[in-house]
Amino acid sequence: MLPNSRASVLQEPRAGTGFLYSLLESPFFLPGCFIFAMGVRAALIFFVPVEMGSDAGWFFSRALGIANGEGYSEGGYPTAYWPVGYPGFLGILFFFFGQDQFVGQVANLLMAAATFFLQLWLTRRIFHSETTARLAVLFLAIYPNNIGYTAFLLTEVYFTFLLLLGTYLYIARYGWGGIFACGVIFGLATLTKPQVIFLPALLILFRLLAHEGWTNLREHAVKGVIIYLIMAAILMPWAVRNSQVFGEVVLVSTNGGATLLTGNNPSADGGYVEDDSLVVQRNFSVPDQVESDRRATKLAIGWIKENPGRFLELIPLKIWALWSKDGEAEWGYESGYPHYQQYRLIFRSIRWANQVFYGFLLVGALLAFIPIVRNRHSLAWPWVLFGYCFMLYLTTISIVFSGQPRFHFPAMPWVIMYAAWSVGVLYKRGRAELIKP
Repeated sequence: MLPNSRASVLQEPRAGTGFLYSLLESPFFLPGCFIFAMGVRAALIFFVPVEMGSDAGWFFSRALGIANGEGYSEGGYPTAYWPVGYPGFLGILFFFFGQDQFVGQVANLLMAAATFFLQLWLTRRIFHSETTARLAVLFLAIYPNNIGYTAFLLTEVYFTFLLLLGTYLYIARYGWGGIFACGVIFGLATLTKPQVIFLPALLILFRLLAHEGWTNLREHAVKGVIIYLIMAAILMPWAVRNSQVFGEVVLVSTNGGATLLTGNNPSADGGYVEDDSLVVQRNFSVPDQVESDRRATKLAIGWIKENPGRFLELIPLKIWALWSKDGEAEWGYESGYPHYQQYRLIFRSIRWANQVFYGFLLVGALLAFIPIVRNRHSLAWPWVLFGYCFMLYLTTISIVFSGQPRFHFPAMPWVIMYAAWSVGVLYKRGRAELIKP
């Protein structure tokens, strides 16, 4: 089990005084940071109105259909092209609170608020440092791309909230109630992005590697099995529905083959490529989506077998496409905000500032790895490595499929934690040098 994080926080030594520490230790810092974080996100929703296009428009339309009793369908045909998790969530909200995109935006705002506190609590518990925790929520509050996503009905805010909540419940609330809730949360997350299905296993492994983990092997194994049984119970009704609709087993979605093909084709450059002649051959249609997905998988695997060298060459390009750029929320404003061209310079300036900030966070996170390993006895070990494993997990998935900047969005709370720890350590060292006699 983890040591008492609150006690560790209170015992954290001070390296001296100064403006940064005075600010972080102020009793008004956390309320002020939270108010700013929510205020700037709410301001975007109210004062920069956007229309939902592309993926957001698709989710919005499918959610309206669910709310109207039409089921998960497109053009009158049942669909499972994209996982039902997020459209289903929106559909329930629209059914109870009104069929308006504003309802989904308010839900994003509430989940952003919850993410703020989950970030704070997880950082405290894992890094045993109030300074690191406060820096982490500060970085999250001012992170432009994270702010920008709040206005769009996309999976990123919802999915990131679920992952943080499920991880926090498993690490900090290890009783039977927490285990049950963890299974439900990760089940919903898997309905949103199927690749998350292996993350609970990683958490279970970390539990076994933690202090006294093997001495309670049976308990940890039983709780792990229960998590996966609950996840299966969440997924099973959807799989049964798909089997009845399509006449064959479809566990979550029918876009796996298309996702593989758009990242592995003659025109592939590491990112998402859908205008290649090989991709066109999947001949997608909603009524024929299962067979289309099968064709796409066959085409992609065939291309990889025939071009193993090019597949290997694409690996660094996919990694670069995944991690090099940030700020893709701007695309939504470019296509959905009527006055974008009028304020284009402002949007572009924020995009560039965001890229610099993102670079600072990513470099800080990477530089923190070796010092974290060296200081593992003062941190929650091995939980402090979970974020790095998650980043590697996302990278591995992108190597197989394709790299897109939005895919690293759910890992950013962990990147922020590591960067915050780096800044806190550097600052304390600097203060210690300054106050030496």
